[in-house]
Amino acid sequence: MRVVFIAALAACVFQGCTSDDRATGAADLLLANVVVISPGGVPSPRMDVIVENGRILSVEKSAPRRSGFARKTIDGSGKFLIPGLIDGHTHLNEVPGMNFEHERSYPDISSAARSQIPRSYLYHGFTTVVDLNSTPGVIEQWNSLAVRPQAYFCGASPVFDGYPMSWMPKPARYDIMPYFLFDESRSAEFPEGFDPSRHTPTAVVDRIRADGGICVKTHYERGFGGRGDLPVPTAALVKALVGAAHAKKLPLLMHANSESAQSFGVDTGIDAFAHGMWTWNDRLLTEIHTDIEEIVNQTIVRDIALQPTIQVLYGEQDIHNPDYLDDPRLKRVLPGGLIDWYRTDDGQWWRRRMLQVPIVSQLVEQGLWQELDAPPIARVSAVLEHFASNGGRLLFGSDTPSDPTFANPPGLNGRMEMDRWIAASVTPEQLFLAATVNNANFFGLGDEIGTIEAGKRADLLLLGENPLDSVSAYDTIEQVILRGVVLHRSSLAADAD
Repeated sequence: MRVVFIAALAACVFQGCTSDDRATGAADLLLANVVVISPGGVPSPRMDVIVENGRILSVEKSAPRRSGFARKTIDGSGKFLIPGLIDGHTHLNEVPGMNFEHERSYPDISSAARSQIPRSYLYHGFTTVVDLNSTPGVIEQWNSLAVRPQAYFCGASPVFDGYPMSWMPKPARYDIMPYFLFDESRSAEFPEGFDPSRHTPTAVVDRIRADGGICVKTHYERGFGGRGDLPVPTAALVKALVGAAHAKKLPLLMHANSESAQSFGVDTGIDAFAHGMWTWNDRLLTEIHTDIEEIVNQTIVRDIALQPTIQVLYGEQDIHNPDYLDDPRLKRVLPGGLIDWYRTDDGQWWRRRMLQVPIVSQLVEQGLWQELDAPPIARVSAVLEHFASNGGRLLFGSDTPSDPTFANPPGLNGRMEMDRWIAASVTPEQLFLAATVNNANFFGLGDEIGTIEAGKRADLLLLGENPLDSVSAYDTIEQVILRGVVLHRSSLAADAD
C-alpha cells in the first residue's frame, strides 16, 4: 500500500462541548495546514481535517474558516499528522520488574506505576495496544481509565501445562489462563475437575470470541534456547485451532522463536509469528543459510506475518547494565519511586535469578554484559533483514514486558524496538505501515483505525518531523489526539510538572 502525503489543517479538540457550542454549529476539532501522512489516499495539498464526537468527520481541501468554526484550532504549519500507532504485542496486567508479592508489599509504588503505564504508551504515540495473553476483566479495567490507549486482547491458548502455564503454580494456572487446550495424547495428565470438551479448539475459540477477544495466540516452546521438554501442541491440534479461529474470523498468532517452532508454524498454517527467529538448530551460525532462508521464504510466500520483538533480547542485556537506571528516558515513562525501588535488593530479584545461569554470571563478572544474547540478536536481525527486503508482512509489537524485568519500560520499549528494525535495514516506510495499517488490518480493526479517513476514530499524532524520512521523527511527537481530545505530550510524562 502506498504512503502519500496530504497537506491538511492541524488539530482542534474539545473536552465537553456545551449546548451553546452546538447551537452555533462550532466543530469539535479542526486540524489546519498540516501534512497528513496516511496509508493510501490521494495526495492533495492544504487539507482540513475536521473531527466530531471523537471521529474524523472529513478530510478536505483547506479554505478560509469563519471565526469560531471550531472550539479549538491548532495551526500545524510545517507539522506532520499521522494515525496513532498500534503496539500489537503487550502484556497489560504487569508492572515491569514486579511480581504479585512485590505489588502486595509495595502498594503505593505499584499503584503509581499502574496509573502511569497507560500514559507512557501514549507518550510514545501508541494509541492502541493489543494484549496477547489476557482476559476480559483485565481489558475492561484498563479501558475504564480516562487517559489510556484503547486496549484489545487475544485469548492465549497453550496446550495444557505447556509454556507459559508451566511458569505458574498449580492449580492457579488453570484460572489465570482459562483458554488452555486439551491434548488427547496426554489425556491421563489432564487436570482433574476440568471438562475436556470445554478445551477443544472449537470450544476454546468460541469462548474467546464470546469474551470479546479479537485474536487467538498459541505457543510452541519446548524451553528457551531450544532446550527443555515442555509439552507442545501436535500439528493436528494447531491445525484444528487455526480452522476454529478462521471460522470465527479471528487471526491466530504463535509464540515461536526457534527454527523448529517457525518451521512447525509454517506447516500448520498459522497467521503470524509473535517473535523473531533467534534460536537456530546450528548454534554456531549467525548468518542466513539455506535452511533458515527456506523457512523465511515459505513464511513470506504463505503471507504469514512477523513480529520480530528484537528489543526483548536487548532488555536481557540491559538489566545487567550498571548505568541503565540512569537513562534519562526512564524518568519520562516510569515513576521516580519505581526507579528507586529497582535499585533496591528486592528490585534486583530478576537480575539475581538470571545470574544463576552460569554463562550469564561469567559474562557479567567479566564486564561483558553486552555479549549476552549477542548471537540470538544477530540471528533475529538477519532474519528480519531478509524478511523485510523480500516483501514479508511486518506487524509492529514490542512484547512489553517480555518477562519480569525492569528493562522493558512501557512505551519506551516500543520506541527502542523501532531502532532495532531500522538497524536491520527495515525502511522507515515499512516501519510506519507495520505500526499503523498492517496492524489494524491484521487484527480486524481496519474500519476503526490505521489510516486518516472520514468515519475513523480520531486517534492521531502531530509530529515535528516526517516519519518516512527517519525513525527519529517519533521523538518529535508534540500532541497526542486521543478519540478527538488533544493531549500535550509533555503532560503524559511520568515526571510532568
